[in-house]
Amino acid sequence: MDSAMQSTAARAPSWRPRSSGTVRRTIGEELELVLFIGYFATYVLSNASTSFEPSTSPAKHLMLATAAAVSLVSSPRCALRSLLLFSPLLAIYLIGGLEGYALMTAVFALAMPAVGRSLNSIVAQRRRRIVALLFVIALVPAAVAAFGLEFDSLWSSQYGRPRLLMGYWHPKEAGTSFALPLLLFLLVSARRPGGIQILLLTALLWVIGSRNVALAMGISIGLWRYPRAAVPLLVTLVVAVVALVLVLGYSYEFFDEITSLRLTVWLEALADPPGATDDGSTLGSRLAIDSYYVEVLASAGVAGLLVFGAWVATFNAALANIRPHARLAKACFWAILFFSGFDSGIVSTGNLLHVVLWAFAASPLLLRHRRRLTRRRAAIQFPPPSRLPARTESP
Repeated sequence: MDSAMQSTAARAPSWRPRSSGTVRRTIGEELELVLFIGYFATYVLSNASTSFEPSTSPAKHLMLATAAAVSLVSSPRCALRSLLLFSPLLAIYLIGGLEGYALMTAVFALAMPAVGRSLNSIVAQRRRRIVALLFVIALVPAAVAAFGLEFDSLWSSQYGRPRLLMGYWHPKEAGTSFALPLLLFLLVSARRPGGIQILLLTALLWVIGSRNVALAMGISIGLWRYPRAAVPLLVTLVVAVVALVLVLGYSYEFFDEITSLRLTVWLEALADPPGATDDGSTLGSRLAIDSYYVEVLASAGVAGLLVFGAWVATFNAALANIRPHARLAKACFWAILFFSGFDSGIVSTGNLLHVVLWAFAASPLLLRHRRRLTRRRAAIQFPPPSRLPARTESP
C-alpha cells in the first residue's frame, strides 16, 4: 500500500463534514444498506411465532448470501480479504468434517464488508431514521401477537422463568432483535452513554429473557465506553467464581442450573465426540452443545482449539495495531468471544448477533485500506459519539 494510504490509515479521522455540508452516498452503498435492512426484517419475521415453534425457512441465510454476492461484485478485493481473515474458522470446520458449516463460514465472511459498510453508514452519518425503522421492525412480532390476542407469547414462562418474549419464539431471538437498534441508538447519540444507560440496556435485554445477549451487549458497550475496565472485569469474574466454589461452597449443580444445564450438555458432548457432528437431532449434536469452544473440541479436537487460539491472538494483535485505536471493534471482538462460549457457532449466517458483532470487529481490518478511503469512510474506527460533528444533511 502506498505511503499516502498508510498515513491516512494511521491518522485519526477529523470528523469534519464536506464543505458542501452533505455526504454523497453511492448506489452500491445504499443497495448494501437496503440488503442489510432486508436481512434484519427477514430475521425478525422468521423468528416471530406465537406457538413457540422455530421457522425452518432458509430466507435469512439467503439474504446474507445475497449480501455476500453483492460484496464480492462491488469490492472483490475487500471480500476476498475478508474470506482470508476468517479462513482459520473455515479450516476448523473442515478439520471436524463439517463441510456444510465451512461453506456457511465462507458466505458469512464474504458478506462482512457489505454489512460493515452499512453499519458504518448508519453510525458515521447518524442516520437516526434508519435506527428508528429497525426498532419498528423489531416490534412487528409483538404487534402481531397483540392484535391476535396471543398475550402468552408477549410475557411467557415457556422457557422456565418469566420472559418478555415480545412475540418471538425464543428469548435469544427476541433479545438479539432489540439489541441491534438499541446498540445503534447509543452509537449515534450525540452524547456518550454513561454507566447507568449501559446497565439499563443490559437489564432490558435480561428482562426480555436472553442473559447471553444481555451480557454480550453490556460487554461490547461497556468496554467501548470504558476500555480500561477489561482486565478488572476479568479479574472480578475469576474471583467471583472462585469465591462461589471455595468460600460459599456452591457446587456443580448450582453452576449447571445458572447456565441452563449447559454443563451437563457439554460433558455429554465431550464424552461422545462423534455425536457432536450429527445432523442436530441428538443431544450431543452441534446445535445442542451451546458452546462454540466445546463444539470445536468435540469435533476438531485439540488441533482445532490450537488453530482457534492462534487466530484469536493474531486478530487481537491486528486490532491493537490499528491507529486510531479501534475501541468499539475490540469491544465487540471480546463480546463475541464471550457470547460464543454459551451459544452454538461463532459465524452463523442465521445469527444476527454474530453478523453485527463481527461486522463491527472486523471492519477496521477490512475497510481501512480501500483506495477510495475518505475521512467519512474512516468512521469504521468508531470513536466516542461526543466527537461526532452535528449532522447537516437529512438521513
